[in-house]
Order: sequence, then structure tokens, then C-alpha cells
Amino acid sequence: MVYDGTNSDTRNRQQSGCQAANGRSVCNSAPFSQAFHDPQNNVPGDQSINCDEWPMAITKQSDFAPPAVRNSLRCIDQGENSSGGSQLRAFIQGDTPTRGQPKTCPGAMQDGDYWQITFDYAGADPSKIKYCTSTCAPDGFQFHMTAKTSAPLDSPYNPNTMNRYTQEGTGGKDLLQCSTKVRRQGDQGFTVYVYDNAGNEKGYRALSSFSNGGTVTVPGLPSTLTFTRIGPFATSGAGMSFKYNSVFPVNWFGDTKGSSPYGPGSPIGSGNWCTVTNTAPGAQDVLCYFPCPAA
Repeated sequence: MVYDGTNSDTRNRQQSGCQAANGRSVCNSAPFSQAFHDPQNNVPGDQSINCDEWPMAITKQSDFAPPAVRNSLRCIDQGENSSGGSQLRAFIQGDTPTRGQPKTCPGAMQDGDYWQITFDYAGADPSKIKYCTSTCAPDGFQFHMTAKTSAPLDSPYNPNTMNRYTQEGTGGKDLLQCSTKVRRQGDQGFTVYVYDNAGNEKGYRALSSFSNGGTVTVPGLPSTLTFTRIGPFATSGAGMSFKYNSVFPVNWFGDTKGSSPYGPGSPIGSGNWCTVTNTAPGAQDVLCYFPCPAA
């Protein structure tokens, strides 16, 4: 690793894809905050989740130039990221590392100085680093940028104007953002729609009756969307859930506000994923966005 002492951290974070042009972290932006949220961390979309890049932002790197992969990215806990950054800064400023080999050059590093890195897993929690200690196969939470723009990341996500990303091990398919809408009339009449990233309706299912605990599938997207009713409406803790590709579960509850493991229900522009619109007495449209890979 070659130390970059020219205060280029912000440039490197944007060139890696960790930050968009407006400084917003990809790990706090849907659909990526949903798709790449490691369950061992906090709630997806929570500002305490940081984007971490490898190689590190403090090292000299060329500009992003696809199709080469410039950096591997991961959404990690803010505390762990800050701790690692503090140790690295102390090392660069001249402190002796607490583990590993001592520095061969005393004092603070200068621009262009370099160091070598080895990995020591001793004492680490094996359940948190299984992607390092077993087969090194992708675990679904590492990703990289495939296209860079000068536009901010925002929701709904537009891959034509914003940075694009792909999950490691998926053959380079970019991650997109699909949506689903449930239109309910009273407590029993439901129509479930699915939409692709461009907002095109791809399929629907109409139900005159949908009992508690019932499940319905809706085709139309590359993977089937599965809905489960989990209780009566207008009752605390009740509502409906859906899963896409058995990976991205989302729940919403009650009659006036959606919620999910990814944050409260409205507004979408604040980084949340569901909105509820009362269209008539006892009638609602519930719209939720979720990650989906390109077809």
C-alpha cells in the first residue's frame, strides 16, 4: 500500500463508489442499503452503517475506469469502521502497531511511503469473518461500482443517471430497484401489482379473499414475489409482508403508516421504502421499493 498524503480521501471515496457526488453513502441509499445490509449490523438505512472500501481511501489509486474493479465495497458498523480508521491513522502518524511487525521507518509517513499488509485472524469472532477463513466465496454482502456519474444517489433509484453497482459473484449484473403496490378495498379485497425498475407493470394478482396467514405469489419479475398476510388490518402489530427471491423481506403494518426492518414507512425520499396512501374510506395503496438484479 502506498500512502497518499495529499488529502485525497474524499476523491478516493467517490472514485471507489462509497460516496456519490453529493457525499451520500451508498450504504445509506436504497436499494443498496437493503441489498448489502449484513444482518450482524444495525438496521439497514441507519446512519450508523458506513461504507468501507478496499483498497483503503488513504492509499494512492488511479481513477475509476470500468470494466476494471477499482475497489471492493462493504457496508459495516460505524463503530468498527471508526476503530479501524483510528488505528490506521495512528500507524501513519508514527505509532508502533499493536499487532504485527514493527515499522521499519520511524516517525510519521510521508506522501509516497509504502507498507505491506498481512492478515491475522487470531482472536477474531469466526462467525463474523467466515468469508475470510473458509473458502473465501462471496457471502452476498460485498459489491463494487460498475458505472460512475456526477448525480447524487436518491430514491427512487434511477440507474440511467446514478452510480451503478453489482454484487460480487453475480456475473456482473447490476442491482436495480423494483416496486410492488398493494391496493386494498376494505379488509378482504386486494390487488397486488409488481413493477420493474422503469416503473412498468409486469404482473398482478387480484384476490377477493385473503385470510390471515394466507400466501399468494405474483409472477412477472425475474424472481417470484411472495406475499403473506400476517393479521387483520386496523390491529396493532398486524398487516402484510412480502419476500422477493427469498432474500429481501419487507413488512408493513396498520392502516396509515408502513414500516419494515429497513425503517419507517414514509417518505421514500428520506431513505425509507414504503408509503401508504389512503385513497378512500377503508381503501389504500401501499407502495414499497425493494432491490432486484437486472434481468
